[in-house]
Amino acid sequence: MSIYLELLFYFLSLRELQVRTAPVHITRSGNRELERAKAAALQVTGVEPQTKSIWSSLRKRKKGTLTQKFSAFAWKALHEGHKVGKYWKHIDEDRYRCQPCNSNIESLEHILQECRVSGQETVWNLAREAWAKTGLEWTEVTLELVLGIGTVEIKNRNGKVSDGRTRLFKILITESAYLIWLLRCEWRIGREQNTLQIHTKKEIEARWKTAITRRLRLDWALTSKFTFGKKALRTAEVERTWNGLVADNKRDSLRDDLVGEGVLVGSARQRRPPGRNR
Repeated sequence: MSIYLELLFYFLSLRELQVRTAPVHITRSGNRELERAKAAALQVTGVEPQTKSIWSSLRKRKKGTLTQKFSAFAWKALHEGHKVGKYWKHIDEDRYRCQPCNSNIESLEHILQECRVSGQETVWNLAREAWAKTGLEWTEVTLELVLGIGTVEIKNRNGKVSDGRTRLFKILITESAYLIWLLRCEWRIGREQNTLQIHTKKEIEARWKTAITRRLRLDWALTSKFTFGKKALRTAEVERTWNGLVADNKRDSLRDDLVGEGVLVGSARQRRPPGRNR
């Protein structure tokens, strides 16, 4: 009986290995997006990542940097799986275009970099202001950088990779990008594309600070060796990640000057529009 069990475990392990090492099938335009993501990572780090590194970076949960929701969002984006832009070309012209912006096509690039409905301008300004507290130079955010963020490494002034600043940069980029996507989906679906119900700047600021504060508190929760054992985050690394952004004597709260006055953490109720991974 034990021999049969050993054979079963062997074939299951072999199957898992085949799944992990199986080639990723992607469209021609998806390949172009991959190449652009690699170029964006090259511009930031000076080293061009391999294609498999981008895919594997979206699977990693090491150090709790990339969330599962963001990884699913980026994975679908690289496979052109999101129902935006040209998906609607022969189905619904109103969904194909971004009418408030008078844009010919509502692509992911438009949503993350240009759209006034998605709140992207406010969100990226908040991320930029938060990053300014580190004293390091901010990088222009593009769709390609967002998709290749898992391979990006931030170096300090001495040219050495800074694990804390790398984690912070990835958290700011991924949380901001995913929030922009949520805001767009909420307006398109939850608010039925009503131009009178576009998210206000104060609402966007509250949502952003809530998202970043949640990540800050999650980081400290992940340092518990009692709960996570050897997988727990190192306290020193968490401190290096959030150094300069936390309030005085309150390691689990962000500085009040990161966003506009009157914006409170948790003042925006979390909304999740219909659909998987949204």
